[in-house]
Amino acid sequence: MKIEKYISALLYRYQCVIIPGFGALLSEIKSSYYSEEKQCFFPPQKSLSFNVNIKHNDGLLANHIAVSENITYDEAVLLIAEDIKQWNYELSNVSRLELANVGVFNTNSEGSLVFEPVSNSNYLTTSFGLSTVTANMITRTPIVPIIETVAVPVAKKNKAFTYLKYAAVVAIFVSTASVLVNHGYEAYLNDQSYIVEKNVQSKVQDKIQQATFIIEPAATTISIPVKEEVIEEAPVVNNTPYHIIACAFRAERTSEAEALKLRKKGFENAVALPRTKYGVYPVSYGGYTTQTQAQTEMRKIHNTINIDAWILVQ
Repeated sequence: MKIEKYISALLYRYQCVIIPGFGALLSEIKSSYYSEEKQCFFPPQKSLSFNVNIKHNDGLLANHIAVSENITYDEAVLLIAEDIKQWNYELSNVSRLELANVGVFNTNSEGSLVFEPVSNSNYLTTSFGLSTVTANMITRTPIVPIIETVAVPVAKKNKAFTYLKYAAVVAIFVSTASVLVNHGYEAYLNDQSYIVEKNVQSKVQDKIQQATFIIEPAATTISIPVKEEVIEEAPVVNNTPYHIIACAFRAERTSEAEALKLRKKGFENAVALPRTKYGVYPVSYGGYTTQTQAQTEMRKIHNTINIDAWILVQ
């Protein structure tokens, strides 16, 4: 499966799209600008960058593929892993990987990935319909003086001179109007860019931080009936500020149900923690009094059931 089409679709709606086990594509709003080299005005757009250090599964891409292909979440995770394996094979053998409508990855002499985004895709929805505008150079034809070879009545000379005078005024007016139109369009693009940046840029950092650990079902996720069951009383959290987090949910009842499942699997201290500042309820495998104890237990969990587990300090 070519998962790059799903990555491209998510870039229109999110500032950060994580590819589990590979890296994260980040987008930033870029204002309209004029290119001296190409002599073109470019509309506001999203500029893409790549961070190889952010590669844990936040559930965004897998949920989107599961809904789009009508498959389970686990099947979507396996499909992503298969594509990542093929990407790594191409990079190790060809040193080049091209993702349609996303960009090109190359391996430099040090073995690091170098990302070059595509230039023909604009993921900023507010710029839909806006294209580049070419600034044509204005060429002026010099006025060649008319040499009279025959005797002409004085009245006729004055009439010809009047026509030349009006033609010169029209030429100046057309040139001035062209310059004003170009400057006016540039000012319009700058105004539009300022409005977009004011409404979006202030939220970019929070969204990136949330995307690094919040697993949130897509808005169009298929509803599945859940069997009602009695939620056992969760263990009391006392003097255990270091918690190993398994996952996080928007609904408190969902996190409590997940904690119950973990306790049935043998994690007796599993508990649903209170709501965080990001509006989610983390589910903990258990709490520990020291960071050393939490890190030791987290390494065991990484090697057995969940490589994406992380430590939350309360």
